[in-house]
Amino acid sequence: MTKLRDDDLLRVLRANPRAGSALLCRLLGGINRSTLARAVQALGDRVVSRGGSRRTRHALRRALRGSEGGLPLYRIDEAGEGHEVGHLDLTYPGGSALRLSARFPWPLDADMADGWFEGLPYPLADMRPQGFIGRNFARRHVLDLGVADNPDHWSEDDILHVLSLWGNDQPGDLILGEAAYRRFLDSRRAGANDFLGDEHITEAYPALAAALAHGVAASSAAGEFPKFTVGRRWAGEVGHVIVKFSGADDSAAVRRWSDLLVCEHLALEALRELLGLDAAQSTVYCFDGRSFLEVRRFDRHGACGRSPVCTLGSIEAALLGQGPTAWPLAALALQQSGWLTVADTEQVALLWWFGKLIGNSDMHEGNLAFFPGPGAARGAGLVLAPAYDMLPMHYAPLRGGELPERTFVPDLPLPTEADQWRRAADAAARYWHRCAGDARISADFRRICAGNADLLAKAL
Repeated sequence: MTKLRDDDLLRVLRANPRAGSALLCRLLGGINRSTLARAVQALGDRVVSRGGSRRTRHALRRALRGSEGGLPLYRIDEAGEGHEVGHLDLTYPGGSALRLSARFPWPLDADMADGWFEGLPYPLADMRPQGFIGRNFARRHVLDLGVADNPDHWSEDDILHVLSLWGNDQPGDLILGEAAYRRFLDSRRAGANDFLGDEHITEAYPALAAALAHGVAASSAAGEFPKFTVGRRWAGEVGHVIVKFSGADDSAAVRRWSDLLVCEHLALEALRELLGLDAAQSTVYCFDGRSFLEVRRFDRHGACGRSPVCTLGSIEAALLGQGPTAWPLAALALQQSGWLTVADTEQVALLWWFGKLIGNSDMHEGNLAFFPGPGAARGAGLVLAPAYDMLPMHYAPLRGGELPERTFVPDLPLPTEADQWRRAADAAARYWHRCAGDARISADFRRICAGNADLLAKAL
């Protein structure tokens, strides 16, 4: 038989990415598997292979900014210790291949379990710089990183390039690339000395807010509300927080944003106290004419510890592929696939109804998150994370600062949803009543809250 040339295999792999051995043997003129194995081995690192036995497939390697070495993947545990858990290679013409060296706790379909991903491995998707802080980060580092000044315009390779250099403090517990991991080690060496105590935040929070107004940011938490992240020190413990803040003037729009920060704090309290749902811990402060909502990060532990977390948006795109949909429908699909328990599916629906009945018009798939955990029917599943970003965004100012009149019309349930609706509506009515009596909220918005409380009470 004529010896197989390297160019023949390269040509076939370019035309047939992620081809299995049987297909390659047939396309290469009926060669046997031993001949193919020797040809693949001869090409060395130019070929990426994943899967075991009969599931082995091959693809050509794709370079990242001229580098073909791939990227190590690290995990930071709850004690703050780092572990190398895998190696990520890019494949031609797109997508990636992950070789794991440690247990990966997230649900994976058959292709993912073999290491193949259409884009980034989905737990990495939420690590991309995004939202208010992400855009400030991009503007600050655009010249150093060679990317657009808006992360919404970044390609997949741009995201990987940025994460591999600066992705040391992204959501969750993963770090991609040696350079980013070394940044994490530098921050760990600083310890808790840079964490802010209660005596510091009176000056530090207004200063950080003013700096952000000039485009300075240091981390990458998603969202459009102005915010920053800092380390905090309380009596006997340290941790990490996300701090949202209002403007400093007394315009109607700024007063409304301040109202909504207080309303978010009260909503998180109501979820815990009235519905028994887990929600992020928060505190409201008022300094220098601004309101600050400090929310403890549930993916951080102590000075350096971390937990894995992933949003519904990234999970749904990877595991379901049905496109953005209402939280209860997505949760039901995850349950039917064996990745979510019935109890968590019901909690998602209850959380959704509460949000609808407090005027939360911003319940997109990035505002619901999960931890990895045991599923309903599979070894790896999902567990609902604490609620966050729960507030009456129906009343948010328009982009230009206008405050249009908003009519609140409570959504009504289908017969099968009636029990959860009543529980959520009772909690929402009591929530609106709390908002109406909170002196930190402006008189005008307290009147709106009182009207909504009466409206829901009559609907029950």
